[in-house]
Amino acid sequence: MNSNKIMGPKIGFLVTGHKMYWSQFPGLKEMGTGMREKFTAKLAEMGTVIESGLVDRVERAVEVCELFKREKIDILFIFPIGYTTGMMIVPVVRELHVPIRILNAHEDKSYDYKSADTALYLHHEGVCCIPEYAGTLVSFGKKFKVITGHLNDAGMWSEVQSAVLGAAAAAVFKKLNFAVIGNTYTNMTDMPTDEHRLLKATGKLLVRPEIEEIEEAYKRVTEEQLEDMYRQLRDLYLVDETVTNAHLKVSAQIAVAFDEIINKKYDISAFGYYWWGEKEEITQLRAQSALAVSRLAALGRPGVTEGDVKTAMAMKIIELMGGYGMFLEFFSMDFEEEFIMMGHDGPANTNVAEGKPRLKHLEVHHGKTGEGLGIDFDIRQGPVTLLNLTQFCEGTFKLIYTTAEVIGGDILNIGNPNCRVRVKKPIAKFIDDWCQQGPSHHIALGLGDCTDAIETFAEAMGFEAVRV
Repeated sequence: MNSNKIMGPKIGFLVTGHKMYWSQFPGLKEMGTGMREKFTAKLAEMGTVIESGLVDRVERAVEVCELFKREKIDILFIFPIGYTTGMMIVPVVRELHVPIRILNAHEDKSYDYKSADTALYLHHEGVCCIPEYAGTLVSFGKKFKVITGHLNDAGMWSEVQSAVLGAAAAAVFKKLNFAVIGNTYTNMTDMPTDEHRLLKATGKLLVRPEIEEIEEAYKRVTEEQLEDMYRQLRDLYLVDETVTNAHLKVSAQIAVAFDEIINKKYDISAFGYYWWGEKEEITQLRAQSALAVSRLAALGRPGVTEGDVKTAMAMKIIELMGGYGMFLEFFSMDFEEEFIMMGHDGPANTNVAEGKPRLKHLEVHHGKTGEGLGIDFDIRQGPVTLLNLTQFCEGTFKLIYTTAEVIGGDILNIGNPNCRVRVKKPIAKFIDDWCQQGPSHHIALGLGDCTDAIETFAEAMGFEAVRV
């Protein structure tokens, strides 16, 4: 996964202790402070740490709450350095609305019990108050997770990293521009998007560039811009030697136009687009856009045909988590080898390709008008996350996801990327469970297991999250 530090997450670090012990056991506070510094340093590798200092009285907890609110932290980690009362966290957790993680951890994997004095025993007793903290959070109706381990526990820090990554992704996601250009595919009931849900979630409406803007940008493309785009496309794709720049011209010209409107004019981070077109030129602006939109996806601005902005948003979520994001749909089921064939026509995300993506001329795009160059590649084998963003829920949006594996074997030779995906449930059970959650028919595929990051992202955004 990509480092979330690039996105500059703010990590609130609430370190708690029990003031009653300090005068009773000299050296105990210093041991805890030394441990706190070690954990702070590890968190600082992941983002900007807003540190509480030692919170050992309620008044200090109130002050720290104001600090965290002022700094607008993205996620809160609670770390007791020994037993502490639940009131050390109450003023903070009541006021903040960010993902909460209780760090049930210690610098030591073990210690010498036989020779330990009371101070050393108390230094290791942070786990004692974890149930108390948890019960308090449950009573307030707060979501949380407990992450357990020790200072050198790679598995624990992987959980921490994923949680930070999900919170950071949400902080970025709220600031992005999402768009629909044209319309949704005729009669598809899952493509329309309720903009008020987006407004509640991010404070923004969809950006809606006019098709004429792309048309006019297409007309003013210069030869110099074309030459530059030819070089970019030949660097990005495996272009057969029989394909000349003349063959690439329309696609390259569209790529320049899309870049101008989507990237430079509106700063759109993910978009759905579709139009049929009365005029041939307008039809071809969409039909031959696969290279243009795939290029933008490779640059972190995913676009999805058929006007599906929700799946484009899901792709962007996965991209923020370092898994890139490819949009697919169910093609067929194989009950002999127990996998689902998945793929889609049109634009793709070359970041998930195994090897260099190939260009192929297609005489027809299935279910659509027009012809032109298509993109094909093998999707990398290994663990993947399947993610769907749907509005068929009580709140704003819901994330439906599962982990799976892209496996080897024969695939379709239709000029579009497709792959064999093996889920962890029997196919019949998986499809039913997936559909019960109210998904749309497109799915974003991301490389790796994004489970913890997705769960934290959903908490930060106020989305439902369901793992199938």
